[in-house]
Amino acid sequence: MRTTALLLLLVGCGSTEQTRRTFPVEVVVSAPSTPLDSGWTVSELEGAMPLTELRFYEGRVLVGRRWSPVDLLVATAHAHPGHYVPGEAMAELLVPMPVDLSARAPQPWAVADAVTGSYGSARLAFGGEGVRVRGSATKAGRLVRFDTGALVLGGPLTGLRFEHELTRAPGTMRLEVDLGVLLARVDFDQAGALPDGAGVVVLDPGSVAFNGFERGVTDAGSYRFTWQDN
Repeated sequence: MRTTALLLLLVGCGSTEQTRRTFPVEVVVSAPSTPLDSGWTVSELEGAMPLTELRFYEGRVLVGRRWSPVDLLVATAHAHPGHYVPGEAMAELLVPMPVDLSARAPQPWAVADAVTGSYGSARLAFGGEGVRVRGSATKAGRLVRFDTGALVLGGPLTGLRFEHELTRAPGTMRLEVDLGVLLARVDFDQAGALPDGAGVVVLDPGSVAFNGFERGVTDAGSYRFTWQDN
C-alpha cells in the first residue's frame, strides 16, 4: 500500500494549514562544457540512470565544502555532509523513471503527491540495473573511449538539498543531473581497464577511477532540485 509518513502528515493538515496538492516532476541531464577537475575533457556522453523513488522532507541540509582531489584517497562517500534530520515527509513520487543520460531536453517523470509547506531536502532511490555512463575522454592529446560499467547503489541518497516554500501555485519540480560533477573524480589514467573487445576502456570495479565514479554518483552536488513556475 502507498503513502506512509505522507498520509500521516496529511491527517494533521487542518491544524498546520497544509493542503494537499500534486506537481509534475521532470529530469534534465547537463553535460560539462569545460574540462573536469581531473584535467580530462569528456564528450559524447550517454548511458542510463534508473530512478525508482523521489521523496521530499522538511528537514534542511548543512552545506559542506566542495570536494578536492585529495578526496580520491578516501574510499567512502556520503550524500550529505554533517548532521541531517529529515523531519516530516512533504511529497513522494514512486513511479520508476529510466533516465536517458544522452538526452539534453527535459524528460517528464511523473506526478508527485504532496502537501504545501516548507521543503528542505529530498531523497532519491535507484533501480537495481545500476547507473552507467559511456563516452569519450581526452587529456594531453590522449583519447579514451570509456564505459564506467554499472554501479548498483546499496540504498537511496538522502539529504539532497532543496529549500522552497511550496504553495498552491502551479509549477514543475525539476531535477538536474549534472554529469560534470558526477564524473569529476574519474581519473582515466587509473582505470584498471577491463577489455571489452571493441577498444573501449571498461572501468575495473576495484580501480581508483571506478571509486571516483561511485563517489560522483553518491555526491549530493550531482543532483539539483529547482521549482519552475508555470
